[in-house]
Amino acid sequence: MSNRFEVHSHTMFSNIRLLDCINRPEKLIDRAVEIGLKGISITDHECISAHVIANKYGEEIRKEHPDFKIGLGNEIYLTDTRDKNQRYWHFILIAKDKEGHKQLSQLSSRAWMQSYYDHAMERVPTLKSELIEVVNKNPGHLIATSACIGGELSANVLMMQKARQIGDNEGAAAAYQKIVNFIDLMQQLFGDDFYIECAPGASNDQIIVNKKLIEIAKVYNKKMVIGTDAHYLKKEDRWVHKAYLNSKGGEREVDSFYEFAYLQDENQIKENLTPSIVDAYDWMCQNSMEIYNKIENYSLQHSSVIPGVEVKDYPKKEVQSNYPILDSMYNSDDKYERYWINQCEESLKEKGLDKDNRYWSRLEEEADIKRVVGEKLNTNMFSYPITLQHYVDLFWNCGSLVGAGRGSSCSGLNHYLLGITQLDPIQWNLPFWRYLNKERIELGDIDIDICPSKKGKILNEIKKERGQHFNPDVDELSRKNLGCVLVATFGTEGTRSTILTACRGYRSEDYPDGIDVDTAQYLSSLVPQERGFLWPLHDVVYGNKDKGREASDLFVNEVKEFPGLLDIMFGIEGLVNKRSSHASGVIFMDEDPYKFGSFMRTPKGEIITAYDLHDCEYLGMVKYDFLVTEVQDKLAQTIKFLQEDGQIEKNLSLRQIYDKYFHPSVLPLKDKIIWKHIQDGDILNIFQFDSDVGSQAAKKIKPQTILELADANGLMRLMASDGGEPPMDKYIRFKNNINLWYEEMKRYGLTDKEIKTLEPYFKSSYGVPPSQEQLMRMLMDKDICNFSLKDANTARKIVGKKQMAKIPALREQVLNTAKSPALGKYVWTCGIGPQMGYSFSIIHALAYSFIGFQTAYIATRWNPIYWDTACLVVNSGSLEEDENEYEEDEDGDIIGVKKKESSTDYAKLAKALGEIIGAGIKVSLVDINKSNYGFEPDVKSNQILFGLKALSNVGAPIIEKIMENRPYHSLKEFMRKCPLNKTAMISLIKSGAFDNLESAWAKEFHVDPRIVAMTYYLSKACDPKSKLTLQNFNGLIEKEIVPDSLEQQKQAFIFNKYLKKHKKGLYYLMTNQDVSDVVTRKLIDTDDLEIIQGIPCIKQKTWDKNYQVIMDLARDWLKDNQAAALKEYNTILFKEAWDKYASGNISSWEMEALCFYYHDHELKTIDNNRYGIVDFNELSTEPIVDRTFKRNGKQIPLYKLYKIAGTVISKNDSRHSISLLTTTGVVNVKFTKEYYALYGRQLSEIQPDGTKKVREKGWFVRGTKLLITGFRRDDTFVSKNYKSNGGHQLYKINAVNGSRMEITHTRYGQSEEN
Repeated sequence: MSNRFEVHSHTMFSNIRLLDCINRPEKLIDRAVEIGLKGISITDHECISAHVIANKYGEEIRKEHPDFKIGLGNEIYLTDTRDKNQRYWHFILIAKDKEGHKQLSQLSSRAWMQSYYDHAMERVPTLKSELIEVVNKNPGHLIATSACIGGELSANVLMMQKARQIGDNEGAAAAYQKIVNFIDLMQQLFGDDFYIECAPGASNDQIIVNKKLIEIAKVYNKKMVIGTDAHYLKKEDRWVHKAYLNSKGGEREVDSFYEFAYLQDENQIKENLTPSIVDAYDWMCQNSMEIYNKIENYSLQHSSVIPGVEVKDYPKKEVQSNYPILDSMYNSDDKYERYWINQCEESLKEKGLDKDNRYWSRLEEEADIKRVVGEKLNTNMFSYPITLQHYVDLFWNCGSLVGAGRGSSCSGLNHYLLGITQLDPIQWNLPFWRYLNKERIELGDIDIDICPSKKGKILNEIKKERGQHFNPDVDELSRKNLGCVLVATFGTEGTRSTILTACRGYRSEDYPDGIDVDTAQYLSSLVPQERGFLWPLHDVVYGNKDKGREASDLFVNEVKEFPGLLDIMFGIEGLVNKRSSHASGVIFMDEDPYKFGSFMRTPKGEIITAYDLHDCEYLGMVKYDFLVTEVQDKLAQTIKFLQEDGQIEKNLSLRQIYDKYFHPSVLPLKDKIIWKHIQDGDILNIFQFDSDVGSQAAKKIKPQTILELADANGLMRLMASDGGEPPMDKYIRFKNNINLWYEEMKRYGLTDKEIKTLEPYFKSSYGVPPSQEQLMRMLMDKDICNFSLKDANTARKIVGKKQMAKIPALREQVLNTAKSPALGKYVWTCGIGPQMGYSFSIIHALAYSFIGFQTAYIATRWNPIYWDTACLVVNSGSLEEDENEYEEDEDGDIIGVKKKESSTDYAKLAKALGEIIGAGIKVSLVDINKSNYGFEPDVKSNQILFGLKALSNVGAPIIEKIMENRPYHSLKEFMRKCPLNKTAMISLIKSGAFDNLESAWAKEFHVDPRIVAMTYYLSKACDPKSKLTLQNFNGLIEKEIVPDSLEQQKQAFIFNKYLKKHKKGLYYLMTNQDVSDVVTRKLIDTDDLEIIQGIPCIKQKTWDKNYQVIMDLARDWLKDNQAAALKEYNTILFKEAWDKYASGNISSWEMEALCFYYHDHELKTIDNNRYGIVDFNELSTEPIVDRTFKRNGKQIPLYKLYKIAGTVISKNDSRHSISLLTTTGVVNVKFTKEYYALYGRQLSEIQPDGTKKVREKGWFVRGTKLLITGFRRDDTFVSKNYKSNGGHQLYKINAVNGSRMEITHTRYGQSEEN
């Protein structure tokens, strides 16, 4: 067996522009080792994102295989220009060493920063001039190969040979010259580091290319190597790879190419080279080992380098106190240490805290930990918060609010003093060890919440500032773009996308075009989930004992209907399939962005790192988290409204207003009115407590302090263990009577001393500790378990993530270290048990509870219309963002840059509107002359003015057009001055936008103005005809206007259309059946027919002449009946348009366009008694037991059932629930997963022509009216029915006729018996 180094292989990161490869990096390397390769090079399609993974894994592999090497390379697209409509030549580059890898990073980054769209695909070419520039600057660090048959050399060889075969000497000469030019360039750039690559394939083209390549190699004295261009691992994996490629179209190699694109072993390569150059196999292997010897083993790992900012250089000074570390910092040689301590001191004095030794002691502790951790990480830990302090100031200057804090960072006193966080950790007893400690050797994150609408402006300002400080030799393109970049994330085939992708790619005799999307969606809806996360496929199919999961028989049985589908799913699950930007992570670059970094662009045009977060940190980059939270935009927008109305001083800056009214230190935390509103849950979008679960937590717990609110924030996420009492219920019970907690401890056999020991960790939360810190502190107490900080932190992770395999050992550790068996049992059961599976940090919960209180305060301190309007503005995406995005043409090509437009969250908008109107606040209709972009408060009229952006199908460009052309005096004038597409116009009419323009006309005809507007518009938009000719005959036939007396003319017209599609030369072609039909109908005389090569034909001239004669009767009929036919035709056109666009009534129009009913609810006239419909608000909050039955020795309750009816305004697929707008308010309705999947799916059919026709939409789309059976539990209506009750659980209301409804419980295709 010959030693060989593989120079060309792909991983799943080649998928980030086009689905292409199913190789996972580690599996690819394992396979290379398995088949005896000496090494392998990772060369993805213009992507180096797998490099860190491969580099790290290489270190692991070399522990057992010390001589194995992994080359880090890139298959770039090498071109002369960035013109469109050109060939993008494949070309392989492999780094010899770290300097070579830096050159790869530069070339890749420059290609990505200048990417563009050509033929609906993103192109990332590297220019030859750029390659020359980078290589010549520091030559000798890169190895190059000519790549596959898609490379310039192989492609021109093929073109030359094919030109010669057909005698095209000119074409052959041109291709030959390109080969010469290419080889000359490679010699100049790389010398002996350039290799000609051949692929071990047996396709005709590859055989031709391989035979010629070896001739070229000998002529130019160049060495050849083998490149398998592996896109899948083994030959038998091809069908999974093929299915993956089938799932998405796009420009790619021909199918025959992929037949050989796997990691071939020696025997397979020899077999596939046999038709071409198998005799050169050993020589090519030797050449590959030459590459192997040129590549160094190097690590990409680097210690963290915290980016710096310019700071005040405080002079050194001698200080003597009881805090030696702080004293030394005043006199430190490090200016960041001097800055840190001086800034903290100044802040303490400003806050009047400098005389309190607790603060100095805490700073001493934090400084000590920072120094120790910094030394171990070889970085300056003090510069991290200093850099962030600088940018927090910038956030405020850019017009963004900054949240009170997030995560454990609020436990840092230095963070509070530097103005990064807003909670005093001494006042709130927040332990710094939770953020950073000497046993946790890592950089602690400081996450900052900012306004989503200001993120673009913030990042651009940072980018501009940092780019100015790059080294002089950094190119202008990099200087402009790389000062601040977003961290990359790589989307993968998760459980849901795996199912959908596999179904699209699946092929069989019964499913030649894949499994339809409705079925795929249904299959994906059957996957169980926990806390919003879908189970992985393995758990769905086989279960998971460690996590207490049982296999889903329903899913497995459904998938078995498609043989082989499950294997495809397992083959593609987890593959990287796209690139995007991290929700919050950004990286700041210092003097040289390529010291550690490489960069790409997202499909939206954002500059991102080429690596994900963990890989960036491995390379030495430091991430900062700027999280965008809608609540910050809502607060900022409310403040803007208040300033505009003079409710808040107009001369104050945003930060001054915040510090005066909303900073945690000034909030009225004892205001009983605010707490009452929180307890009642009557504040719209109250942060953290707006969900059904959150609202219930606030109502049940009835918090009266910020700590109780923080408890509620944590408790609502905890679940009952082993069918026991839910932690929140226990908390409420003990809160109402704390003696019950003491009685519980006595029942466990605890002594008075042990009870006293537990009080600091239990009593503040009424005997139910919901926070991670309480858990850790009780375990670390020397009188309880005496855990080390490290052990306590490990316990927190095991409990929080419910690591079932580790829980038994932890339980034994707790019981064995506890001071008594009773104490151990109580701590395990009542202290740790409630947090099993999920728990919050009190630090995070407290900070977010302050933000929740801010929302309650701003909604009650001032007229709630301001807050409610701000919520609608944000929910409707009506805030103008300080960020741009790329504008594309129909081919996907970027043609410009436009202002980024936020999307409208119609579900959230509809729910908010329902609640606002339910609270007695009026929301206006749209007015085409007055309505602005977003919602606006009208306090004097106690109403909110509807914003145009919230309308369905009306986006920013349309709104700008409407506002630019005002005023309008009639609908006719509007249509002339502002022509819009049909969907936008229909939405505007349905919203009432033209009501005021058409009110006089409507009054005259005693109809609603909207009916008038819709009638006028559709009469013009339905494309009415002014005259009917034979060109309209097809429409006349379809609409059954042509009389029976013209049956022959109808048949002739239809047959003529058929013949026009089957024209060849001077003849029309027919089938034998055609001939029989048309002769029978006397359309053709048999004497006119000819048989040519067995095919019946008729001359075009002959048929055309006959056709004109036959159709003379139709022309006469049109002439004699023109007026009547024209009127009937246009009437039908109008009726069809009305049925398509204007069905329903005014109320249904409003729901569709506005997401709320301005007029009466569609179900208001229903006779509720007839259908047993009740008012949800009048039901008991707890289900009433109607009767019970016994099962397995247990009494099972059957609840009393009721019916509610309403309109669906939103749905939540992950929770299997909908929001239903009843005549008395919004109700959350919960279904079982299976029932939700059954009625939520869209039903379609494949038509004879291969197209898909939707037969019935899912029942949970907005606007659907439903009648639901079930019972109330808290604020949720649980859909339920028992067989003994009769009837059905769910009905769809198809029509309302006065007091009666037309309802059905069956879906399309089902019989009533089903």
